[in-house]
Amino acid sequence: VARRSEEIVVQAVRADVDTPVTKTEVTREELAKEAFGQDVPALLAGLPAMNTTSDTGMSNGYTYVSMRGVSPTRINFTLDGAPLNEPEDSTLYFVDFADLASSVESLQVQRGVGTSAAGVASFVGSVNFASLDLAEEPGLSARLALGSFGSERASAGWQLGRLGDTGLKAYVRGSWQQADGFRDNSALEQTSVYAGLSHESEKGYFKLFGFLGREKSQSAYYAVEPWVLEEDLTYNPLGPDERDAFGQQFAQAQYTRFLSEKTSLAGQLYVNDAGGWYRLRSSSTGQLREYGLDWTNLGAAMTLKTSLGPVGLTWGVHGSDFGSTRTRDVVDGGRDWRNRGFKSEASTFVKLSRDAGPWHLYGDLQLRWARFRYEGDVAVDPVSWTFLNPKLGVRRDLGREASVYASVGATSREPGRGDLLYGEENVSVPHDLSDVKPERVVAVELGAAWKRGPFSAQVNVYDMEFRDEIALTGEQSEVGLSIRRNADRSFRRGLEWDLSWRRPALAVRLTGNWSWNRIRSWTQFYDVYDESFEWVGTTSRTFEEVEPVLSPPFTGNLSVEGSPLRGLTLGASARYVARSFLDNTNGEGLATPDWWKVDLSASLDLAPLLPAASPRLRVAVENLLDDRRIWPGGYSWLYATRDASGAETLGGIPYYFPMATRNVTVVLDLGF
Repeated sequence: VARRSEEIVVQAVRADVDTPVTKTEVTREELAKEAFGQDVPALLAGLPAMNTTSDTGMSNGYTYVSMRGVSPTRINFTLDGAPLNEPEDSTLYFVDFADLASSVESLQVQRGVGTSAAGVASFVGSVNFASLDLAEEPGLSARLALGSFGSERASAGWQLGRLGDTGLKAYVRGSWQQADGFRDNSALEQTSVYAGLSHESEKGYFKLFGFLGREKSQSAYYAVEPWVLEEDLTYNPLGPDERDAFGQQFAQAQYTRFLSEKTSLAGQLYVNDAGGWYRLRSSSTGQLREYGLDWTNLGAAMTLKTSLGPVGLTWGVHGSDFGSTRTRDVVDGGRDWRNRGFKSEASTFVKLSRDAGPWHLYGDLQLRWARFRYEGDVAVDPVSWTFLNPKLGVRRDLGREASVYASVGATSREPGRGDLLYGEENVSVPHDLSDVKPERVVAVELGAAWKRGPFSAQVNVYDMEFRDEIALTGEQSEVGLSIRRNADRSFRRGLEWDLSWRRPALAVRLTGNWSWNRIRSWTQFYDVYDESFEWVGTTSRTFEEVEPVLSPPFTGNLSVEGSPLRGLTLGASARYVARSFLDNTNGEGLATPDWWKVDLSASLDLAPLLPAASPRLRVAVENLLDDRRIWPGGYSWLYATRDASGAETLGGIPYYFPMATRNVTVVLDLGF
């Protein structure tokens, strides 16, 4: 009953095996093999078309994942069907709740517009987490880890098992980790608690799951010029007093009622709440300022799943209400400003599927409404949007172990707060919030999957055509957030693959993405300086057929894992990422270098020495070749200089986030 009932809510947003969308499944076993406390983006890097960056240069802290070169604010993240993205700007900071992977049963990554889900629109893809299954029998697990750059980790989880004849099961896990950080002044401390409770009967299933996370870190969200990195790879322009402290708490409760063998009705309530502060020194006054942010998102959803003869039907409705408060204070001084933001959202969808012999037909239609309102010193009129997002697809079986599929879908979504306010934290002039257009994508996916003996493969091609894409400009706001604005027409087209060959003692996997990404026309604005580098005005230039910001045309991953001796597993992986531009002008020298990264791992089962604790020792070596030029992310500063004759010359300075040099982590896993 438990497995069946959990899938009701999770599969309301997930695609099943026959759904014609581009997807990758990651099981509990696969997560457990790789995870030792890293934040989730580091665990997604090996999947097709995924790329990651990090402020600190390590796998913890402020880490980010992009998909097909598109920023994470356009990826829909859910846990048990409940949205995790903060609705105002669609952001999600995994640093706030460390070690999530240890409490996840599985995850599904959908690339492309995918299937309808609650929360922000799945514009380029989605990542759907399913919380850990609650076990029938009690059990205790623990993990201890030590690593380079002062990394220390400890966690323990307790499955209480079924509590007598009550039908109740419970789970709790606590994690703590800290690190000095690879970059100067980038120390980090994270704590988290995950807990779950479930009750099952023949007629229904109830599950309550949530987490409480806290983090304290020194800030490292400014990138660095390449000539500085050549001299000091760990340099961080932010000082030790520029730091932050944030917490996040999330809880969702779902109840599924089985109305018949074919029909179920599920209801869900959730709360997502976060708050804290960060400090940043003013470059003009030298004052240390504290920026406060607190927000709460409350929501509810209902899902009906049934069959109407040969047609499968899933209907869902979702609504949420969000409020935030932002402040800026001078440390040991007074308050500069305070403002509030409000975001309301409602959506409904219907999904239809039909199996007819080897054919699997699928249709999905979502109606979504959202409204944003701002309250501050300057009056700004609210804005609302209504979107209709359709998807159609078909899969054709070619025997028992092969299939092909095709799908087409369109998704529109609203701008974020930062887009609407042009990067301002506190509005200084009345903005017309309708000036920034919603963005729209029409995506076509064609793919094939087959399996024969030890070999399996998934290959797909895609074409994503954007209108009014809210594209990264490569610039940063006053607090280090990325600035974006509309690009009239753009596209992303590519080929993705996931190939594997598995035998009991040896496994090989090759994943990757080749893509062709362009913005049709981009106008860039520049500050102009005279020969003494005094500001004299602004100018603009228009560029045609340019590559978008941080969209590498090729990423590839190769992993090999083998067991030469009983109880011993050895692994090696290599990752290559092509160069990508830091802005949309594609200027010479304003791009990340291409890079290789090689990692090694080893795992030794020590259970024969201590059966009661089932110990396993793991060692992970990252950046084995000690490459000092792995700079996967960053931004640029563009300007123009005017000589005495009035001629203007364009210039720019690149800034990069470096990844850590060779580092080692030793992990001891215990299970009782």
